[in-house]
Amino acid sequence: MKLKLAATLAVLTLTTAPALAQFTDVNAVIQSIGSSQFTKAAGKVDGASSARVEKLSTLLGASTAGQRLIRAETIYERDLDFLHGNLQMSPIAMQAIRASGFDVNSIVALSLDGEGSAILYADDLK
Repeated sequence: MKLKLAATLAVLTLTTAPALAQFTDVNAVIQSIGSSQFTKAAGKVDGASSARVEKLSTLLGASTAGQRLIRAETIYERDLDFLHGNLQMSPIAMQAIRASGFDVNSIVALSLDGEGSAILYADDLK
């Protein structure tokens, strides 16, 4: 009986709190820049209900990603400009960016969950 109750509670906990699609390595971040999901999330970030900033240097593969990131930032400059403009319209995102010691132009990617929580990825590899 106790095992069934514990299993039920575990399932309810997992299903009621949607997981945030968080990147775990720099390669995934770089591949996301300019994608349709990137553009869609960038268009919604001004309505974020919460935000936090994640440094790229904390992700797997950070030590070898510098040149690929620079190339992606050059190729997808317009997409990043779109993201930065929408971030500036979000008081919540800007508060998280400032509190982390970055500026809006340091943000190179993001992920959003269904409830509007955002993880903003800051380029600290330069």
